[in-house]
Amino acid sequence: MKPNIESNVARQRLLAVLQKFRGPVALALIALVFLAVFFLLAFRVQRVSGTEVGVKINNLTGDITIISDSGTNIYNGLVNTFYLLDLTVQRLEMTENPTRGDREGKDDLRIKTVDGSDVFLDLTINYAIRRDMIEEVVATSGLDDAYKYKWVRDYSRSVCRNVFGEMTTEEFYDASVRNQKAQKGKEELNRLLRPYGIEVAEVIAEKFRFHKEYEERIRAKKLADQEVEEQISKANAARQNQIFRVVEATKKKEVVLETYEGEMRKLIVEAKAQAEKKVKDAEAYVIDTQLGADANYYQQDKNSQAILLKAKSEGEALTALANAFEGEGGKNLIKRAYAEKLSQMRFSGQPFSLESSTERLSHIDESVALQKK
Repeated sequence: MKPNIESNVARQRLLAVLQKFRGPVALALIALVFLAVFFLLAFRVQRVSGTEVGVKINNLTGDITIISDSGTNIYNGLVNTFYLLDLTVQRLEMTENPTRGDREGKDDLRIKTVDGSDVFLDLTINYAIRRDMIEEVVATSGLDDAYKYKWVRDYSRSVCRNVFGEMTTEEFYDASVRNQKAQKGKEELNRLLRPYGIEVAEVIAEKFRFHKEYEERIRAKKLADQEVEEQISKANAARQNQIFRVVEATKKKEVVLETYEGEMRKLIVEAKAQAEKKVKDAEAYVIDTQLGADANYYQQDKNSQAILLKAKSEGEALTALANAFEGEGGKNLIKRAYAEKLSQMRFSGQPFSLESSTERLSHIDESVALQKK
């Protein structure tokens, strides 16, 4: 029982102390709680990334402060309100697929072409808020996503419906024409949305459709057109082949004619060359004949002069010889010539006798005897 008595005494003493300080402690606790609540409500921290821009609004004065630099911002939450606006490229998808886009169900664009057909077009708009026009965005669209449906969506559907409505049904099958209209729609949207601080980056025309019955007729017409185009292509190919054949034959004819003309020119040149050669040969023959005749004439003339001179000389020599033969000198010359003639004569013989007795006849050639000696 003694421990219980001691615990009761301690409890009573604690209660007496608490009762003594109850008033000041309660006030202090209340003050601390109030300060904590005030600190939690007034002290706020907000971080701004590089793809965002901060907008701080003074709730008392209505002043707007744009915070473009990324980083951490501390502000009074009781006096100011802080908003973040996304500066990245955003997509507005308006398609037949209910799982795409920000609206449930079909959201594709219905277009009436210039030839009266209904076309359903899937459309995507890429856009972004301009960093240098945040105040205009806040002033015209507020601080929420009102700019998405108030400006981007409404203007996109209206402008694209008008721009793509300028096309014919057949032109929808031509991707280049669709791209041209998409570019025109982008330019028109930028003209209308830039005053609100919105920049359109791209307008993408995706799939397009017609009513099922009309699609069947278009498909049949396409097949027929393809058949016609194929026949036209074949005809053009045959025509081109014919033109090619004509050109080829013409080229061959021109080659043959040029070859023949070349051969004729060659024969003409050869004939002219031969004719000129014959003329030159004839001229050379005439010149050679003339020179030969002149040389022969000159030689005959000289020969005749020489014969004349020789005959004259011989006549004079005979005259002189005849004159020399006259008188004693002539006789002596005759004797000498007779002696020379006799010295050149040879005598031969055979013994012959009418008598019965044999006689010896001897003839000695003195010149031969002398040579033997």
